[in-house]
Amino acid sequence: MKTLAILLLLIGGAVAAAWLGGETWLARKAQAMIAEDPRVEASQVTPLREIDRIGLGLTEVEIATPGGDALLPEVELWAAPTSPTQFHAALPPVMTLPVMGRPLAVTAADAVLTLRVSPGSDMAISRVAAASGPVAIEGHPLLGALDAQAQLVAMGAAAPRDARAAYDLGGSLRDLTGLGLLPRPPALGDRAISVEGAARVFLTAPFRQAADAPQPRLVGISSEGVTLTLGDQSLRLAGTVRPGADGRTEGAAFVYTTDARAWLQLAADLDAIPAVTVALADTVLQQAAETPVDLPAGVPAPAEPAEGELRVPLIFRDGKTFLGPLSLGEAPPFPA
Repeated sequence: MKTLAILLLLIGGAVAAAWLGGETWLARKAQAMIAEDPRVEASQVTPLREIDRIGLGLTEVEIATPGGDALLPEVELWAAPTSPTQFHAALPPVMTLPVMGRPLAVTAADAVLTLRVSPGSDMAISRVAAASGPVAIEGHPLLGALDAQAQLVAMGAAAPRDARAAYDLGGSLRDLTGLGLLPRPPALGDRAISVEGAARVFLTAPFRQAADAPQPRLVGISSEGVTLTLGDQSLRLAGTVRPGADGRTEGAAFVYTTDARAWLQLAADLDAIPAVTVALADTVLQQAAETPVDLPAGVPAPAEPAEGELRVPLIFRDGKTFLGPLSLGEAPPFPA
């Protein structure tokens, strides 16, 4: 037993030495890469030296972006030993980011970015995630919380013909109470905006890390529901759309809501539609929701509306857009 204990201690010491040595090598490698890249600067790069994480701590980081320089007092980059292909970046609570062409102070509580690659799929990016608590710009509240991710999944039998990869998108954005430094439209009042739901996007290829990797094209979107809430109003958007042979949108989208009149009034208050058309538009939506429609080929039947809920259909077929049976003109290009 004593011999076994000594062996375990020796093995543990060897693993710890390898771990610490690995982080030291990573720190030196990162410093060399930063020195060679004019877009990134950091005053110091040090190993984290933590048993449950392998990674580096960077201080006084400056990153050149197309919109301007981003300044971060500190950043932690790490991976868990149990998931070495998934990398995390813990952002500082206060940073300076380029917003609308100006360097502005941004605060974000517990903000973390995550990236996972798949060695078995030629280093395709298999997961991207972003999470944060309350965010503010120059002291002006922006949102209450963000939790979003995209994950590479099997495409399934309903994938568009040109699709070669699919990502499931999901998450929520809660309590968007401001627009940063932009004036908030008076029609919104002090009502918070929230978005929650899931969708699947189909691409011509998965995203890859290599700088010379081809940029994937979007060739389809499908969702069982994304819910938008504004105060006590809400609507849910679902459907399936893809490019048609003419490059215009083909498929169907469905808007579910119990607040159609309220949304139309909000559109009028925002000067999106004339106020005198609210009553007529409400009648048109009611009729469109009650009229059966023929779905384009390949579009699954939508879920039934709940009690008291309208299901308003937007159909894209033969290069045209239809609100129920009513033609609205040309279908938009895909992607818009």
